[in-house]
Amino acid sequence: MVESVGIGQSEVDIGQVVDMLILMVAPGGGDGLQGVKKGIVEVADMLVVNKADGSLLTAARTTAADYKGATHLFRTKSPPVVLTSAMTKDGFIEIWDEICKYRAITSSNGDLDLRKAKQRRFWMWKHMQDLISAKVQSDDRIGNMAFEMEKALDHGLVSPRVAASNLLECLHLTFTSNGNDNV
Repeated sequence: MVESVGIGQSEVDIGQVVDMLILMVAPGGGDGLQGVKKGIVEVADMLVVNKADGSLLTAARTTAADYKGATHLFRTKSPPVVLTSAMTKDGFIEIWDEICKYRAITSSNGDLDLRKAKQRRFWMWKHMQDLISAKVQSDDRIGNMAFEMEKALDHGLVSPRVAASNLLECLHLTFTSNGNDNV
């Protein structure tokens, strides 16, 4: 289980480490499905509206309805939306049932294996980006070239694409001059 503090977390990265992404929202949190949340709503496998009790019960029901309606607009199959309350203990069995159902379906239809394969590919490329970035930052020749490309960009002498291509060529030359011809 991975818990995110919410807004500001990269929902793409979070989605790349879990088998099921559950988005928990507070009552009233569906107001217009703000752009900040829309990205994670698009990839969530289940939505949970918490604090569905007392004076917030009506707002929680409205929020759940808002999310149910909105997910139909940009998804072919809407995720389940479950109301829950820590105060009354309502909804916990429903959440667990949905988790079990999701696991059974994705295991039997191959989606879980596909998701894990996609996650492995995502992390390979993420690590590759990190390694290249570390190499760029630690190599003087590439650092000098990066500085020159930034100056050229600032003066409108090259486009970002050309600057990046020049840096990539410099990176390649750095690897091959160090005897790493198979890079």
